[in-house]
Amino acid sequence: MRGLVRVVDGISRLFGAIAAALVIVLVVLMLYVVVLRYAFNAPTAWGNDLNTWLMGASFVLSIAYAMSTDSHVRVDLLYDRRTRPRIRYFDLVGLTLIILPTVGWVTLGLYDHFMTAYQTGERSGSGGFNPIVWPFKLILFAGFAIFTLQIVAEIIKRAASLMGHPFEPPEETSDAHGV
Repeated sequence: MRGLVRVVDGISRLFGAIAAALVIVLVVLMLYVVVLRYAFNAPTAWGNDLNTWLMGASFVLSIAYAMSTDSHVRVDLLYDRRTRPRIRYFDLVGLTLIILPTVGWVTLGLYDHFMTAYQTGERSGSGGFNPIVWPFKLILFAGFAIFTLQIVAEIIKRAASLMGHPFEPPEETSDAHGV
């Protein structure tokens, strides 16, 4: 199980690095589009679609990374210092009974959306660019697929911690949950 968790954490870190690189590409592309539009009065037909897709891709590819590094937003009311020892139970129940089934269901739906778009050659329907949408839908599916795997890894980490065999935190993060 530890090997599986390490592999999933590694994949999540890879997706997080890809998401970070996409943000840099997004910033450069947005600057390019704005300069073309306002300095040269030459708007692009593809700029808005590509910017939207890059933003969405960077977000969805970073979700699993945020979970694996425990850097997502939490409600302080539930996650303060006094509740840390007991919160692993809450996490385990919530991840297993609510989050995993929900994200798994969304992931299956995204796979269906990707396959439909791929098989039909679906296009965005926006302006003169009108690109095919299956590559973006594939990225959405991939992001949620690794998110689903990361949830499974987090369930394993919480269960191991509760059984007295906690996982070592990744080098670049702190041990916020004691797992």
